[in-house]
Amino acid sequence: MRPVRLLTTLLLLPALAAAQPAPPIGLDEVAGLLAGGELEAAERGLRRTIEAGSSPAAHDLLGLVLARQGRPGEAEAEFQRALELFPDFFPARQNLARLYLQQRRADDALRELRAAARLESLDRQLAFQLATLELARGNTEAGEDQLVSLAERFDSVRAMLDLARSLARREEAQRAIGVLRHALDIAPNSEAVLSAYARLCVEHEAPVPAVATLEALTRLHPNVAEYFYLLGITQLQLAESDGAVEALERSLELDPQQVLPLIALGLSFKDQKRYAESKEVLLRALQVMPEHNDTLAALAEVEEGLGELDLAEQRVQRALELRPDSAEALYVLGRIRMAQGRYEEARDALVRSVEIQPRKRQTHYVLSLAYARLGDRESSRRHRELYREATRKAEELLVKMRTDAGLGVSGMGRGG
Repeated sequence: MRPVRLLTTLLLLPALAAAQPAPPIGLDEVAGLLAGGELEAAERGLRRTIEAGSSPAAHDLLGLVLARQGRPGEAEAEFQRALELFPDFFPARQNLARLYLQQRRADDALRELRAAARLESLDRQLAFQLATLELARGNTEAGEDQLVSLAERFDSVRAMLDLARSLARREEAQRAIGVLRHALDIAPNSEAVLSAYARLCVEHEAPVPAVATLEALTRLHPNVAEYFYLLGITQLQLAESDGAVEALERSLELDPQQVLPLIALGLSFKDQKRYAESKEVLLRALQVMPEHNDTLAALAEVEEGLGELDLAEQRVQRALELRPDSAEALYVLGRIRMAQGRYEEARDALVRSVEIQPRKRQTHYVLSLAYARLGDRESSRRHRELYREATRKAEELLVKMRTDAGLGVSGMGRGG
């Protein structure tokens, strides 16, 4: 009987061998299967590995495999098991955050991204996601910290743009301009960076750095109306009236439906005392924006300059109905009242204008005239001195800006 039993045992050996479970495989091999798209084989190998000995890395990899297979619930469970085994396992934190982002679970994603960021620096994409989520929730400092990190680690122009926008919203214009200047060093021909830098400089009355940038933009993109508009505004700030008119007219040729270049062009003509042309342009602007306070005030000033006092008064009263604290409209009302010989009313309107906007030097000048007409010599002298001092400072600043911009100092306007 013993030989028979031995023969039977030998015959059963292949079947017994086949019934043995396959051995676990290394995580590097699993990663190779995953990279090759062999998801089912990777899953089988990982489950064998986990049966042999659970580890955070194995559960994390299994979660990735399941996520790739479109099984997000099971994937989340594996990432969570990895973190149960080792709460500071950075890859699982990042992968769980990615899964939540794909599922649009913003609060869960933010929680995991914050936890991961406390452990190590997030990868580029996730750092952007964290910055975006923090800023969207009003956590400005945290969001900006992520953008600063991205800018420093990757020389990321996108991060610098986002950071500059956030700083500008918080009225930290100089820091924002500095960030964009660095972005220009990295990407000197980027339209996004050039335009953001130019806009910020124009908005914060920094025409010197803006003018060269906008000249470059108008050369690179000669069919973009906005860049010519911004160039016109910059040249107005530098008292380059002729250049401003040319740029603004070009902007309107490219896009006749714009209203802001129309207003700027009207103001440019007004500063040159080309009142008839200014009135024509400002009337066109009012057809588009009939309740625009600044346009109404500017048109009233032009009509006062043309001697059309009744029209000017109607216009400025409407501007004040829309915005009673408009320093510009009050200034124009003071001019109209002076032309009408109603000096006390002129004084009152101009005093209110100065209270609201003390730095407008022309208001001090007209107010000095009103006080002189009323026999108040001391007040007249005081406002005349304020006018002279403000004019001196404005002209010194303009000379410096024009010199820095490589422009001459002759033919400068004295607009206010």
